[in-house]
Amino acid sequence: MIRKAKMSDIPQLAEIHRQLHSIHCEIRSDYYKMPDIDFFEKQMKKFMENEELTVFVYDNNSEIMGYAIILYVEMTEPLNCPFRKCLIEQFAVNEKFRRKGIGKKLMNYVKKLAAENNCQSVELGVWCENYNAVEFYSEMGFVPRTYKMEMKIM
Repeated sequence: MIRKAKMSDIPQLAEIHRQLHSIHCEIRSDYYKMPDIDFFEKQMKKFMENEELTVFVYDNNSEIMGYAIILYVEMTEPLNCPFRKCLIEQFAVNEKFRRKGIGKKLMNYVKKLAAENNCQSVELGVWCENYNAVEFYSEMGFVPRTYKMEMKIM
């Protein structure tokens, strides 16, 4: 079942967030470091207390299998047409449950919410080197729209 996260979910959410961050650490050890689990619990609490963000979980008998953190963004700048998008801040599935359809169900739920909230798109960021995530998002219908490029100096 997909539902809004509760404060009592924080320990499980923190562990999944730690798993996600460990992938980022593997991809970019020059950029990311691994803090202790307390950091992830505090981070998840901040996300849940932020009124602009909504945290959804895939819950199976009180076991959190994955989560999505989203927010809605209105584009009203003079150079842009009015545009509303759903931005995925974080999306993660517990490593024990990957490739079992949990991510697809969560993503379909996010797409449904975006449509219900009059969004024209769902957007997210992903590291190019995170091949499994890029493949998953592509299968879900995401396409690259911009490239963020980097030139390492040291």
